[in-house]
Amino acid sequence: MKKQILAVAVAGAFAVPAFAAADTNVTLFGQLQTQIVHHSGSGDGGTFNSGFRQTDAGGLGFGLGDGSGPSRIGVMVNHDLGNGLTALLKMESSATTQDAFGAARDNYVGLDGDFGRVIAGRMSSSYSTAGKDPLNATFMQGRANGARLGGLNGFGNGSYVNRGVRYSNSFGIVSLDAGVFIDNADDSDTAYSARLNFDLNPVELYIAHSQADDFVGEGRGPSPVFGDFRASKVGVDWSTGPFRLVAEVEDFDWDDASPTGSNRGNTYFVSGTYTMGRNDFVLNLGHTRLKDGDPNTDYAAIAVKHNFSNRVMAFAGVGYTSTDDAAIGPDTGDLSFTGVGGGMRVSF
Repeated sequence: MKKQILAVAVAGAFAVPAFAAADTNVTLFGQLQTQIVHHSGSGDGGTFNSGFRQTDAGGLGFGLGDGSGPSRIGVMVNHDLGNGLTALLKMESSATTQDAFGAARDNYVGLDGDFGRVIAGRMSSSYSTAGKDPLNATFMQGRANGARLGGLNGFGNGSYVNRGVRYSNSFGIVSLDAGVFIDNADDSDTAYSARLNFDLNPVELYIAHSQADDFVGEGRGPSPVFGDFRASKVGVDWSTGPFRLVAEVEDFDWDDASPTGSNRGNTYFVSGTYTMGRNDFVLNLGHTRLKDGDPNTDYAAIAVKHNFSNRVMAFAGVGYTSTDDAAIGPDTGDLSFTGVGGGMRVSF
């Protein structure tokens, strides 16, 4: 009898927090991807080791690695405060098949209500539209192969930046997302980002801008991530029936960047998708044109994605990137890389 009473008491003790948290929704989420790709290079002066590689994401050429990937694990909390107000918490970390949990991604708190949503902490900037690329986070993705801007310390497509405050809301056909990122060393060097989306069904038009002059990133010591930095984009996302077309132009200009130096130019990206049943057939084309006589890059990728469910996806395809007059060592002419392979992504 005493054992039964003890068991009931223990069960009751664990039940109390559940009743107390009846207005709280906690979601554990995660995603993991890996891929096997045969890479080959031309104009690399024999410094690139062609052959098969297994990675989680990366690109086609040097610096393959597992960066710019989708793998992550995290928890999302929504706490109902009543009167249409919700408190938010998100904690998310990168993950790979090699190193398990890694760098921080989104880590913020916030409030959501009729006024919109405000979040504060670590996050991507409003500029990021990485998901507009159907091949994003695979070895064929545009942002890692010369077709779109990369993470750029949180102010490009992907990556994350600390000490941010972002506001977002929808006003009919117009959606606004704007953020500020405070430089604790000198608040006059605060960085900014903003994006407007216009829902003109079946067309979505989006415009984005980020500005990060002399901004000092967390963990980078006293040196700014950039001297002067700006990036702007205009994009169109059109969908009807089984067809989807994305077209995007970016204009960028930065100097004294660590560790990439100065750069300015434009990127041009076009993606077409045709959906047949559970299969998506994708063609991506892109070009980066640098000013001041710097080399230009061309990019192309063709792939098929098979959606076993909304949680499981497999992909296969081929990607190519080539940079003008960038050959290494004894080679002359263009530096180019090709990748052929496939992978699988599972989420929960």
